[in-house]
Amino acid sequence: MLKMIKNSLAVALIMLMAISASSAQGTAKPAASGDDFVTEKGFKSKVLEVKYRDASSLANVLRQLGSGFRGAAVSPSSEFKTITVRDFPENVATIEEALKRLDVPSPSRPNIELHMHVLIASNASGPTREVPAELKDVLTQLRGTFNYQKYELATSVIQRLTESRSDFRGKGTAEVGNTLGNPDTGMPYEYVIFSVQLIQNPTGAASVQIGQFSFTTLNDKDRAQVQTTLNIRDGEKVVVGTATMRDRALIVVLTAKLLN
Repeated sequence: MLKMIKNSLAVALIMLMAISASSAQGTAKPAASGDDFVTEKGFKSKVLEVKYRDASSLANVLRQLGSGFRGAAVSPSSEFKTITVRDFPENVATIEEALKRLDVPSPSRPNIELHMHVLIASNASGPTREVPAELKDVLTQLRGTFNYQKYELATSVIQRLTESRSDFRGKGTAEVGNTLGNPDTGMPYEYVIFSVQLIQNPTGAASVQIGQFSFTTLNDKDRAQVQTTLNIRDGEKVVVGTATMRDRALIVVLTAKLLN
């Protein structure tokens, strides 16, 4: 009888221990995940030098190569031209290698040479300044469009352009021939060129985009203006506009050349 009581107590004790263990497992909290926090011992810091590009723009790209763990950072300094990286050693090495590929000089942009030819069209008699041979095809086009019999060169201007400047201005006096019976007639003028950019068309060919071009004569009797926006392909000749001056017309022809 005593032996049976002892066995019953042993069984009850085992069952109680099992119930306690089961209850403890149900209320226990899971261990913290290693993905939620990384101690400083797992990270490496390095200061990377930026030579050519904008540090902040580079950092925006390089940040995608970080581990994303809490405490990791990619911090640019435009003042010191540096990027400070804090991350796992393998991520730091990857970011450093990517910086070497990205921080390179920008490709050189060609200068632009704009040739401006100003023509006077009229039906008057008398001597004229000969039109350059390079404009012979333009003259053929003009004669098929307008009713003027004579075309003479008033002036030619070569203007060097760059994208870094916001505007270009110039002035002068064109030597117009005896179109109004006065061989000494001069034609003061000025021109303005705004917002010059190099662009590429869908075929990859380069073009010069001019946000505003204007050519204005300053003679009170023959005041005229040609004003437009335009795109000119490299080597292309374009009649950008005409303006009437009493019994004659002002015609502006532009040619753009890219200089490496």
